[in-house]
Amino acid sequence: MGCALRHPGFVIEINMKTTYTALPEKNQLIVERSFKAEKSKVWQHYTTAELLEQWWAPAPYKAITHSFEFKEGGQWRYVMQGPEGDAHYCMNEYKDINLGNSFTAFDAFTDEQWNVKTDMPKTDWDVSFTQNGEMTDLKVILTCESAEGLETLVKMGMKEGFDQGLTQLEALLG
Repeated sequence: MGCALRHPGFVIEINMKTTYTALPEKNQLIVERSFKAEKSKVWQHYTTAELLEQWWAPAPYKAITHSFEFKEGGQWRYVMQGPEGDAHYCMNEYKDINLGNSFTAFDAFTDEQWNVKTDMPKTDWDVSFTQNGEMTDLKVILTCESAEGLETLVKMGMKEGFDQGLTQLEALLG
């Protein structure tokens, strides 16, 4: 069961394992979660297509990789395939990579030819991994191009879907 704490300028939502902090004045959503696993193992599950496919999409959806190049300027093009045959085309374009520690990426929905959809939210992701004893702390800062984009992302169920994916990742990490 979750709860929300209200402070001037932001809201912190806690669902026992994942903390979401919305910073509407910065068009940001900050996601934090810890995993009982080595940082290198969590990093590998975030940067390898075959492993991403096992946890990224909230069930019953599946993430199906079209192409994957984890390098600066590289992209992950994938389809979120639904149980009824619906398909949502997406891409991440990797910007900066600090191997084993962090990366930044541009994330967007696309059409079937991998052209960015202009009517859907687009986000910049700043993803960092920190070893903390036997735990790895994950911090994801999502920055939307506008407050409306952030609001749309939240209304689309991004927090719930991402949390389900992170729970699936936790199960894979054992």
